[in-house]
Amino acid sequence: MAGEHEDALGFFWGKARPDGADGGAGPAYHPLVAHMLDVAAVAIMLPGSECPGLDRRQLGMLVALHDIGKLTPAFQHKVPACWPVRALGPCPAEVVDARHDVDGLLLLDQVCEDALAPLFGAADDGSAWLPSEKRHLWHAIAAHHGSPVSAGQGRARHLKRTPCAVMARHLVRLLFDIFRPPPIAWMPSGQLVQLQWKLAALTIEADWIGSRARWFPYVTPDAVHDAAGYFWNRALPRAQAAIACAGLGPVQVAPFAGIGHLFPHIGAPSPVQAMMEGISLPAGPCLLVIEDMTGSGKTEAAMIAAHRLMASGHARGLFVALPTMATANAMFDRLAVAYRGLFQPSSHPSLALAHGRALLDGRFAAAVAPDDGLDARAVSAQRSEEAEICCTAWLGSEARRALLAQVGVGTIDQALMAVLPVRFATVRLAGLAGKVLLVDECHAYDPYMLEEMAALLRFHAAMGGSAILLSATLTMAVRQKLVDAFRQGLGLDGSVPLSNTTYPLVTMAGGDGVRELPCAPRPGLARSIAVRRLGDERAAMAEVAAAAAQGAAVAWVRNTVDDVIAAAKALAREGIGVMVFHARFAMVDRLAIERDVLARFGKDGPAAARAGVLVASQVIEQSLDLDFDVLCTDLAPMDLIIQRAGRLRRHARAARPVDREEVCILSPDPVADPDPQWLARVLPGTAGVYRDPALLWRTARALLRAGRIDTPGSIRALIEEAGDPSDVPPGLMAASDRAAGKGFAAGDAARRNVLNYEMGYVPEAAFWDSDVRTPTRLEERPHVTVRLAVVREGQVWPWAAVRDASLAAPQAWRQAWSLSEVSVARHTLASCPVAQGLAEAVAHARAGWSRWEREAEDRFLLLVLHEGEGAMSGHGRN
Repeated sequence: MAGEHEDALGFFWGKARPDGADGGAGPAYHPLVAHMLDVAAVAIMLPGSECPGLDRRQLGMLVALHDIGKLTPAFQHKVPACWPVRALGPCPAEVVDARHDVDGLLLLDQVCEDALAPLFGAADDGSAWLPSEKRHLWHAIAAHHGSPVSAGQGRARHLKRTPCAVMARHLVRLLFDIFRPPPIAWMPSGQLVQLQWKLAALTIEADWIGSRARWFPYVTPDAVHDAAGYFWNRALPRAQAAIACAGLGPVQVAPFAGIGHLFPHIGAPSPVQAMMEGISLPAGPCLLVIEDMTGSGKTEAAMIAAHRLMASGHARGLFVALPTMATANAMFDRLAVAYRGLFQPSSHPSLALAHGRALLDGRFAAAVAPDDGLDARAVSAQRSEEAEICCTAWLGSEARRALLAQVGVGTIDQALMAVLPVRFATVRLAGLAGKVLLVDECHAYDPYMLEEMAALLRFHAAMGGSAILLSATLTMAVRQKLVDAFRQGLGLDGSVPLSNTTYPLVTMAGGDGVRELPCAPRPGLARSIAVRRLGDERAAMAEVAAAAAQGAAVAWVRNTVDDVIAAAKALAREGIGVMVFHARFAMVDRLAIERDVLARFGKDGPAAARAGVLVASQVIEQSLDLDFDVLCTDLAPMDLIIQRAGRLRRHARAARPVDREEVCILSPDPVADPDPQWLARVLPGTAGVYRDPALLWRTARALLRAGRIDTPGSIRALIEEAGDPSDVPPGLMAASDRAAGKGFAAGDAARRNVLNYEMGYVPEAAFWDSDVRTPTRLEERPHVTVRLAVVREGQVWPWAAVRDASLAAPQAWRQAWSLSEVSVARHTLASCPVAQGLAEAVAHARAGWSRWEREAEDRFLLLVLHEGEGAMSGHGRN
């Protein structure tokens, strides 16, 4: 840097540790100029960082400006020991407090407007940038802490009078000298909005990587005396190594070489797999909706289509979204074997599990490799010797980062947060944009989630992404809504009415139109499952007991956890051994039960061990590959009944103790004129879960009228008959109207909550508020996280540390507390004071939690159990 002001720039700090590092060695701070160039280098080097309308020089210049707000006294005063005396004089005792991202926006938009003018050029037709259009870019790069910012004119007038205004202009000139960007040509609004969303996410991602001192060691002000030399000789090489360490290095997609390349075990493709192998795909982003039977190979078919889209240059990776953590964990295991086939053998793609408890999954935790190396070649060599899964601690530590991995598996919630006003939503959005979004079980949405899903498809299409939706049971109305949403994201006007009622069916939408393609069913999957009604719980218990006596693998799917527990206790009193699986177990127990259930009742479950009874909630109805000889289920909406029936005699077996294809449904009789208590009289818990009794009445009537579920022949007719909202008997009209009203209200709430793509990354696009939690799923009754604990020798232990000896050491208790969690409805918890003599032990236990967990007492509760003889007594903190 030349000149007095340029020299002074080196004394502004960007990252600081005034106590030094490594026992006091190393600089106390990292110069702001160095940090800005570090982050710009990462942005330039990141694979897939191309932004519409920008070359790499323009991109580097823009991203480097992200922290210009740190020049202000408000920021520099945060570490008085690092105050830049050379530039700002003696450190004052106090300064006017302000956020540096807000100040950065003001410096770019109103203080340095003239200095930045050469960055903007005109279009070929002479169209020039308006101040409001430039502001889109300033919002994108200045608001790099997760949400948009706004600022008042008074603060701008104040900044113009401070020395930092002069320094900011000199910093802009310095960056022009380093990057030498040509003017950015004016672009139309559609391209500008896409650029803003992309640039906002890229800036955050680059700042995350560029802020790690491990990867970008602190340097002294002398190091940036030649700022250009620092950028070319230090920042860029370190950025390349850091990106590799983060698990985001460049990978090459393998050419599509047929289904056998991805799945060598598939000798004869199913019809839907063969269709995806040979179908002509649109030239640009496309949506595929695959509706087919359970066991038809939909997931493999979707992988084939995804690989073809990737091989044709439409995507760099894949994200698979599933309805629950249990189904995501199961899919992670499947993809761990197959995902490398999507890429060239020389590549080292990362595979990440993205949900709130991902690191509690043993296989994923074991796959997370250290990220503290800096040599890109060493990182590649290390990964070449690893097992089949590659990931890094940096990616795996947070679900939002995990979406950046080349291949991700997670819950649908992680994808939906990309279109909600939550912090770092743009990172999720960008993580998905470069990938094929594969959504399994996409029918399982209430009105709130359906609106979120439509918004996600609009965003994904607008960002140039393709999507594949899988379902065994999708109504025509839902399919139409999702196709329309994707087309809107492509900028296409009007709806193309869907009309094909064939099943199985593939619907394909792209820039060239919409096609509905009938598909043949998989040979051997055509089934006719008899339906028999059971009138009360006693009849269901008798059915389960009789099947258990014959040595059958039996499942009873109940609609509430309380009903699961009650049924299991009643069966146990009759001397019947029962396994129980629901979502209200502590995580350590739930993961263990999930493994046991899959081992016993899964595809590879040994015949000798299959005999037994499983009473479960809805956790087993989707995506878990389970197989039972006898299936009983509480009445539920038609699509869920069909899903549950898919767990009956799912796999070919040499012999079964009970040789009949029949699903038994615990249901009231669907009489022609049901009274208001028709459902609640037999299934009170179900009436509380599924609030529209008319939907369940139509389901029961359609099933009993047909007498069977013919797959694939009757699936579409059953779904549409049960879903007809106009068919409501008078006795159920009031409750059905209330449910419809709540559904409309939930849809309206979702439309208010989701981001407005066309408005861009600005505060006005949604209600951004860090104090307001915007949920991916609506809960009529709020839930809280309860951490279970046990008292041992006067000390409060995490429940998981008692259950798993590997977690007994105090250094493992952070993980043990997470594994001891269970989510429960707040209204079910009674106020329970801390027992006398335990207050100090409880306080000591909570001291080991993170500060956020300690302070969020309304969301993290501690329930302390005393070990007794055959029982537990409890008291806790509410």
